[in-house]
Amino acid sequence: MPPKSKAHSEGSNKSNSSRGRVRGRGRGRGKRGGRQQAVPERSTVATDKETKSPIKDAETEPSVAADISYDAVNVLWRKAAATEKQTMEQREKIIFTIMSEHIAGGGSQRATLKSLERQQYLEQYLWPHFDGQKSSDTHLLSILLIVNEKYQQRLAASVWQFMQASGDANVGVLVDRVIDFSRSRVFATDTNDIVGGLDGVSARSVVVQFMVACFGSLETASVRDALMPLVSATIWSHVEGQVLAEQEFLRTPALRKLWKHLTRRLQPGKHADAAEAERNRRNRDFLPELLCDFVSWLFVDQPSDLLVAYGAKMLDLFVMLESQLPTRRYINLLLMDFYLVELCRRSTLIGGNGLDKSAWQRRFAALVEQLGKRVCFQVDDITGQALSDAEARDRSYERLAQLQKHAFSLFPEELEDMAISSIAALASPEKLKAHLERLNGKSLVKLAAAVGLRTRFPQAENVKPKKHLLDSGIVDGQDSGLFSQDFLLYLFGERFRHRETIGEAAQRLSAFPTEQTLFDPAVTEADQLRRQPISANGNGSGSLAGIGYPVLAVPRLGLQFLTLHDYFLRSFELLQTEGAFEIREDASDAVRRLLPELDQGVTRFGGWARMALPLRHPPLITDVRPPRLGEMVPASVRAEITLDVAGYVDSVRSEWDADVRSRDTLVLLAVQPRSSGTLGITAVRGCEVECRLDNKGRPIDSAEMALTGDSSTRRLRVLLDPRQYHADAQQQQQQQQQQQQQKGGDDLYAAFNVVLRRRPQESGGRAVLEALRDLMARPPQLPDWLGATFLGYGDPASSTALHALATAAATEPVRVFMGDTFVSEAHVRESYAGQYAEIVFENGQFARPCVIEFPVEGANNGVLRVCSQPVVNRGPIELKRPLQNTVRFTPAQAKAIQSACLPGLTMVVGPPGTGKTDVAVQAIANLYHAYPRQTTLLVTHSNQALNQLFEKIVALDIEPRHLLRLGHGEEDLGSDERYTKAGRVESFLERRTQLLNEVQRLAESLGIKGDFGYTCDSARLFFVAHVRVRWEPYRRKHLLVSEDTESRIKGIVEKFPFTRFFEQSLGRPLFDEQKSMVDDAQALDALVDMVEGCYRFIEAMFDELADIQPFELLQSNTERSNYLLTNQARIVAMTCTHAALKRSELMRLGFRYDNVVMEEAAQVLDVETFVPLALQRSSSSSSSSSSSDDRGERRLKRLIMIGDHNQLPPVIKNSGLQIYANLDQSLFTRMVRLGVPYIELNKQARARPEIASLYRFRYSGLGDLEQRVCQGEYMKANRGLLHTYQFIDVGEFRGTGESEPSRYFYQNLGEAEYVVAVFQYMRLVGYPAEKISILTTYNGQRALIRDVLDRRCAWHSFFGRPQAIATVDQYQGQQNDFVLLSLVRTRSVGHLRDLRRLTVALSRARLGLYVFGHRQVFESCFELQHAMKRLIANGDKLVVCPDERVLDKEHSEVDANRVTRTVENVEDMGRLVYAMIEQLVQQTADDGDSIDDSMDVSADEENNGDEHEDEGNEHEDEHMDTADA
Repeated sequence: MPPKSKAHSEGSNKSNSSRGRVRGRGRGRGKRGGRQQAVPERSTVATDKETKSPIKDAETEPSVAADISYDAVNVLWRKAAATEKQTMEQREKIIFTIMSEHIAGGGSQRATLKSLERQQYLEQYLWPHFDGQKSSDTHLLSILLIVNEKYQQRLAASVWQFMQASGDANVGVLVDRVIDFSRSRVFATDTNDIVGGLDGVSARSVVVQFMVACFGSLETASVRDALMPLVSATIWSHVEGQVLAEQEFLRTPALRKLWKHLTRRLQPGKHADAAEAERNRRNRDFLPELLCDFVSWLFVDQPSDLLVAYGAKMLDLFVMLESQLPTRRYINLLLMDFYLVELCRRSTLIGGNGLDKSAWQRRFAALVEQLGKRVCFQVDDITGQALSDAEARDRSYERLAQLQKHAFSLFPEELEDMAISSIAALASPEKLKAHLERLNGKSLVKLAAAVGLRTRFPQAENVKPKKHLLDSGIVDGQDSGLFSQDFLLYLFGERFRHRETIGEAAQRLSAFPTEQTLFDPAVTEADQLRRQPISANGNGSGSLAGIGYPVLAVPRLGLQFLTLHDYFLRSFELLQTEGAFEIREDASDAVRRLLPELDQGVTRFGGWARMALPLRHPPLITDVRPPRLGEMVPASVRAEITLDVAGYVDSVRSEWDADVRSRDTLVLLAVQPRSSGTLGITAVRGCEVECRLDNKGRPIDSAEMALTGDSSTRRLRVLLDPRQYHADAQQQQQQQQQQQQQKGGDDLYAAFNVVLRRRPQESGGRAVLEALRDLMARPPQLPDWLGATFLGYGDPASSTALHALATAAATEPVRVFMGDTFVSEAHVRESYAGQYAEIVFENGQFARPCVIEFPVEGANNGVLRVCSQPVVNRGPIELKRPLQNTVRFTPAQAKAIQSACLPGLTMVVGPPGTGKTDVAVQAIANLYHAYPRQTTLLVTHSNQALNQLFEKIVALDIEPRHLLRLGHGEEDLGSDERYTKAGRVESFLERRTQLLNEVQRLAESLGIKGDFGYTCDSARLFFVAHVRVRWEPYRRKHLLVSEDTESRIKGIVEKFPFTRFFEQSLGRPLFDEQKSMVDDAQALDALVDMVEGCYRFIEAMFDELADIQPFELLQSNTERSNYLLTNQARIVAMTCTHAALKRSELMRLGFRYDNVVMEEAAQVLDVETFVPLALQRSSSSSSSSSSSDDRGERRLKRLIMIGDHNQLPPVIKNSGLQIYANLDQSLFTRMVRLGVPYIELNKQARARPEIASLYRFRYSGLGDLEQRVCQGEYMKANRGLLHTYQFIDVGEFRGTGESEPSRYFYQNLGEAEYVVAVFQYMRLVGYPAEKISILTTYNGQRALIRDVLDRRCAWHSFFGRPQAIATVDQYQGQQNDFVLLSLVRTRSVGHLRDLRRLTVALSRARLGLYVFGHRQVFESCFELQHAMKRLIANGDKLVVCPDERVLDKEHSEVDANRVTRTVENVEDMGRLVYAMIEQLVQQTADDGDSIDDSMDVSADEENNGDEHEDEGNEHEDEHMDTADA
């Protein structure tokens, strides 16, 4: 047992003491967990884990001295830019000086480029003076360097837009110049030659990086127009022999016609003039020549890391080209013909084996393998159709059959055995090589030419030949252009080998971590590359080839995907890497805290960790089930784990009991000696908790505590990954055969001695991986209207609901059910004003629910008809009161609701405060009423958003029995009803009792004796035998006859059989008013309607009992819950995480739905958005129970995504995957970038109009909802503060600005003190604490503000705590009346430069926004200029009105009589607050009251603040900001 001394508290004392001076310590940790005898307070910055950022700042901070040099660089060109008369020669000289002395010749190239980019060197100097014909090479390379830097900073879109809008020079001119420069200068240089101020390798790297930036921005029209000619079919002119091209022509006959047309344009004539033909030939030759130049460097002796880095970037470019169908279509054949993958595998750039490789060589090798997978991906390059596993095999066998045919025809004697060999045998490279070795060199070349294999090394006229090829063994010694016989044999084996299909690869994938995935360099290299450039010893001075732009061997998420399989594979690999990064961080932190040490060969632990426990005994393998039919791996593998929590306080024990539940993930760690003798993590395996066990090994309920003899142990049964277990068994068997020693089958698992748990909110990653693996094995079928758009092809508008409306309206009028969306006739006219010639209302008046009939498109009348749907009387209004919408939707909101009711894709962009939730709720209500047989799936990213939506849905006219809320978080729902599966089943049974009592009362009111309310079946029989037999004769005799009005009224009133039942329910006479009717036809109709409504009320009661009857018949709650989900619920709500966790279960149950409504769509990862779309099988493959109206079709009819791509994206912890792989891309944002039409809500009702103006520029036409934000509290001044918003310039405090006590843990004491002082001031003025939120852009500052608040406000309770102290990222989706925002940075802008984060930061306040920052830094940032100009318009010093109080007489903002005071700095603010406190203390003492009584602060407020603090500390590591940890 680990000792319980203080020295062995969580984390080492040395680590804690070394950081003890850092401000910002968390609170409450000591009371919440740890060893009983020593639980120190946990410092907010006490561990590496807490100081590491989910997404680090994009900048490596330079020193102060470096800042000065960067300023000197910018002064140099800014001074020149200010000179009115400057010749081109003078400008070029300045550009060359900056390049040679500060970029290429400097020691910090990346930092210099960042500084130049921030200061708009490109926009203000380079580009305005760029001439595509006359500018120097240095000028061109300078532009490319800044563009590359902007692409790295994810600002490329703004660059293309700027270039296209600025004069004659545009993207096309720049690309043309790059091509000419590369062909004429770069390809002819050696690595040491200087071109444009850079060495040859650096110049190549800059060009290649620029091409990566261009091909990664094909959604921009100007870039696409400039780049696509480079990858046209004409590049096949460089394919040797044309055998491969001819095969494609035979497979796709239309391609031959295109080829002939394009080749005619390469020569001057009637198809192209001389200049155009020359440009076409230049575009055709660029990529092939780039390839020839690249492969010529593959066999350099002892290549430098700079050359390898260039090679990695080249591979990165071609991986990108292979990953998009428009660029892959023709380039793939060229790469196959040039043997790029095979040459790279034999290259010297790939390095030696094992540990001899450098970081760039490992990256290069991994990129080669990734490119190999891309080249051979299962897709038809020309048509873009996905190839099934069977089709892929058939194509492989066809190639082998052709090889056999040519071998027999050309060499019947030498290759006789090969001609009669089986196809499967020839698919083995070793066996094929054995056959072909019988041929001599010339014969082998002849056979290669016959089957379409290139026989000569790729060469180009503009590429300088390299001497080292002769020594490489790749080319023949006698003919330097001809491949050697050895290499040709290698090529035959690689080209005709059997390749693993996607289905076979999917079977090997594991969702659990291993030591290989955790310690794969790709997991952490991205962060390292982003923080610091690669150090390499280049041959030339000022080399930029190794600059620290991430080049990782992981796939990118782009706008387009080759197939659904491609989408799944990329997403799986990236999410697995992201999950491994998180687990590695957690595991390293936990093991460090456990303080392992080696004691006589045995690992012992002297510390403790909250998230990990040492294991006394290794996992015990208890059950290995035999494989299923046709499989090799075990069906399941079970093991038992015993946890020992002795010596831990109750809070830690309770966490292990509460947080380790069924289906949760545990990670087993083997902390054992490495080969070097040091302790480390040598093995990692994941497992899933199946259940808990009692002391006899029996499963027990998860709510019980599993005790085994004493209260300190817990027994768990876990499920291991069968695939990994099978692989482990095979590996041990191989080791046993190789080493000739006996090893037990469970030796690997016997080494595990630590178990690590994950937080509940982190368990969704494995579920998504498992869902992706299942989807690869059984790919879903997307609806026809969504499939092409989802992959990024076709017309982006074709999938939208508005397109469906336009298509349908082309032939006939279209009717759309709008329900109670509109509140009046004027509301309808306002919503469709100016769109139609006339708006006609049925019967001349507006009524709800309404149906809008859209006219045929192009019709002469253009009349929009508003029809009212007949309202069916459902009984006495007191018994069945319908709920109706009261929100007056804006025209944009009404259009979004209308689109949501149409089939297809609806995308709604909702800026802050524009009513996204109301739109979603109304759309769901309309679908519910318009399509009674359809089910709607409601999905959000967070439980909070889901509850907000659900609470509003409950308030509408929707039957509670049709609502279902799945997953955790339902307990926070503000409703008396329970909407979980268990709660709904309970409600159904309670409702059953109520309805059966009503049935019994109905029987008694009819004078019928008997127990008819015993079961639902007896109630049904009662309805048939007694209710219906009374109603039908009454209906025929009194309701359908044509007697005089008076007689009919009398008969209806007197003979109605259920009068007594309703009078008992109402407590009044049913026909009191109707008895006085004599001869009124209108009153008669109303009476008939009422009577029929009463019967409908009774009939509905029995119909509801019929729905409940299955719950009566089903015995177990599980069966009842499943039946509820699949048959009763019509609106099912869940989070994306829950959808992934329960996908297999939902599929097994046959869950089906027709519509998907997704809120917070821009905050959900792309693949996590897809999972909710794939929770059901298509109707064509489902059971015969499918309704006839959708059988044989894809059932999904509507996808409604609501979000805002201008706010923050999903949070990704691995910054490299965020920047390089675009893992933070959401499907919503991808659709927007693809050009899918969307509806943007354009009226905000959250903030004052002047506050909204700070972020209004981010949206097109965002206005204000005047009836909300132009009256009431929005028109009143903020008491005590002159301005409603203001930027407060905070200079250095005590000689210090920002500080960084640990990496990326940014703090600013001056801003923290200022913010807290303003909070105190606002409390003294009288603002409630819960109306104030303090936000900051970094976690370090958040911790510091908490500390300052404790110091400044803890001395008396009336100050309380703000409603929230959070980072901007954490506060997205929330709002408050007043926001105090600390920007922290004083040396650079940091990640606030991301306009999405700026939008969130400025849009959280309703009535007052006060921003604290360093004016000079943020005002100089180009991206922030629009907001900063408005912020500083009110001055940069806080102006207060200290004599005002919240309870004073209200006045407007423009009151000129307000007494103001300008606060000079933080010290001045402190003096003001101190004086006000003294004044308040004196006043309350004179009055005999307490300070608490003088402030509007209640005990509940105070407790609320404490709760927020506890919650913030408890989940400090769980809600990591994208800024830092």
